[in-house]
Amino acid sequence: MRSVSRFSADISIRDIISGVVTPIIIIATSLSYAVLIFSGPLADSLSLGAGFVLIGAGVGAIVFALGSGLPFAISGPDSKAVAVMASLAAVIADNLLLQGRSEQVGPTVLAALILGTLIVGVTSYIFGALKLGRWIRFMPYPVIGGFMAASGWFLAIGAIRVLAREPITLRLFSDLVAGKHLGQFLIGAAFAVGLHIAQRKKHPLAFPGLLVAGAIGILLGIWASGMPLATAHEQGWLLNLTNSGVSLPAFSLASAFEKIDLQSLINAGGDYVALITVIVATLLLSLMAIEVETRKDVELDHELKLNGLANVMAGATGGMVGTLSVSRTLFSHRMGARHRVSGVVVGALCLLPLAFGPAALRFTPLPILGAILLQLGVSMLDEWLIKGARTMQRADYIQLVIIFLTIVFFDFVAGVIVGIVVACVTFAVNTARIRLIKHGMDRSNFASRVDRSADHAEALRRHGAGIQIMWLHGFIFFGSAHHLLTHIKTALSANGNSRQSLILDFRQVLGIDSSAVMTLVKLLHFSEREDFALVFSGLPPDVENSLRKGGLIGEGSECRVFPDLDAALEWCEERLLATAGDEAQTQRSVEEWLSGELGSSALYNTLQSYLEWIELLPGESVFRQGEPGDSLYLLCSGRVTISFRAPDGQEIRLRSMLGHTLLGEMGVYRDMPRGASVLVDEPTVVYRLSLSSIKRMEQDDPALAHALHKFVVRTLASRLDFANREVAGLQR
Repeated sequence: MRSVSRFSADISIRDIISGVVTPIIIIATSLSYAVLIFSGPLADSLSLGAGFVLIGAGVGAIVFALGSGLPFAISGPDSKAVAVMASLAAVIADNLLLQGRSEQVGPTVLAALILGTLIVGVTSYIFGALKLGRWIRFMPYPVIGGFMAASGWFLAIGAIRVLAREPITLRLFSDLVAGKHLGQFLIGAAFAVGLHIAQRKKHPLAFPGLLVAGAIGILLGIWASGMPLATAHEQGWLLNLTNSGVSLPAFSLASAFEKIDLQSLINAGGDYVALITVIVATLLLSLMAIEVETRKDVELDHELKLNGLANVMAGATGGMVGTLSVSRTLFSHRMGARHRVSGVVVGALCLLPLAFGPAALRFTPLPILGAILLQLGVSMLDEWLIKGARTMQRADYIQLVIIFLTIVFFDFVAGVIVGIVVACVTFAVNTARIRLIKHGMDRSNFASRVDRSADHAEALRRHGAGIQIMWLHGFIFFGSAHHLLTHIKTALSANGNSRQSLILDFRQVLGIDSSAVMTLVKLLHFSEREDFALVFSGLPPDVENSLRKGGLIGEGSECRVFPDLDAALEWCEERLLATAGDEAQTQRSVEEWLSGELGSSALYNTLQSYLEWIELLPGESVFRQGEPGDSLYLLCSGRVTISFRAPDGQEIRLRSMLGHTLLGEMGVYRDMPRGASVLVDEPTVVYRLSLSSIKRMEQDDPALAHALHKFVVRTLASRLDFANREVAGLQR
């Protein structure tokens, strides 16, 4: 009882009002769709069409109301899908009539439409179950726009056919000039303008109010003129349903199953693909618009499954394909609906005419239905073709127009094919224009994590342009790989004869195709001709596998591969130092190094009295992370690695140091515990200078202390300058 009371308390009068008012719009638009689809040779099946659209509207509204992530969601037949289904119905009817099989037209068209509903339902559910919603969001916008604009075109010309009672030909204009159906046409066109104005009004009752007022006005006009109802139906003023009433399509189809032409259903396969595309795109756009308007997040995969379930249930009962309606959902929301009961009431009222027969629907003014179609069609054409020209990029808009014209002059099947081709070509062209090189630097402003002696560092700085480093990212395929090769050749040519190594870092590369591998093989051949080393680093497993299959790396290849950029850069630095000349080969003694840094041999000799000579073996440590920062060290010979232990216990290599440099100065000058450990890689010799010795030096030998502090500041400034140049290079 408590749950029932709580459920009832959540329902407001606004939910009920919305549930009662919204069906006015849905039933009117649904009947207009039925008139559009079941026109011409299908006009005799209009009563079946009315049942077809109302079942789809009612079942879809109830299912979405009960299961959607939006409690106020309203579903039903959609205008874009109607354009596809009207085209499908017309093609099947024309083909069968040309073959003289008129008795098969109605059952075959109805079977094709119901089958389309079931196919869309099953496909949508599979998309949602496989969680393909995030991929559907990548559907190209111009492709969606082309389908929507074409749907608007077919709705608009269909509306004219409904109002004028004949297709758009030269004869139509002569008939209108002669006054045939001119009244219905003008009233419908004027009412379409009124609907457009009402839709732009913020008041939610403007649109349904105008529908009711227009219907009453036309009925009063018919009554005042004394026109018999039979004449009004015959002349197109009122909806001309048969006396048998609104039929249930499933029952009718079961009784005429043997008349269904199976070949026509098979031939409609392309139209079903177009129908799926339109429904899924409409659902995506509707959810995006509703999320923005209501500030609610919706799970697309769940809505896809729900859309599939709704259409399977609608198709099983002989109903029309439908999806979430952005206009009706927002209308319900603006009316104040917040509970699921609103959608349930909407669905029940849409199904109500099926129980009471045609009495009420036979008084529906046909110009109102034509006006709804005309307003919908023109609005879609305006949104995508007129406004799109101002808001979309030129290339995207041209694609939209191409797809639109393809559908208009051929059909939706051709539009699907052209849309896929255009989307693929556009993706390839746009991807090829993306820069694969995220950053490009050389060794003069980007170094490995190895600190070297001042002489070696100076040699590397001087000849650093000989080591070029390029960071790649994204997906490498035939188009982008060609641009990469051209860029590399241009960049290396600018360096003249100074090039020694080229490092390509693949750490952020998502993948590579076979044609791109062949382009990189050309790059390897270029490196062999120009005598520089081609080095790859950070290869993802799938990329490495592709390069190995293409013969670019592996046994016999001149291309070098390293697990990360730092290892590759260290190898290139050693290679450069080996050929940089005497300036890099000559290693100064410790006395020469410190005498030069302090300013004189006398100061070095005095410094020795403050130093402690320490010899270390591989595996030992100079100091450990967390220890007191009570000493600084002068690295005389050997190699050490600075290692940081992360909170999770992982050891991270920060830098390696070679030759003559300082260690541990930050802990001394900041009076803080060691921030990292210094581990010995090979036999190493260091001088230890304790903090107490430094303080004693400042008192007893102020000149030496001054020279020492200048040496430390100069070393730190040099490291900071290089770090700044690295940052500046990465920001280019």
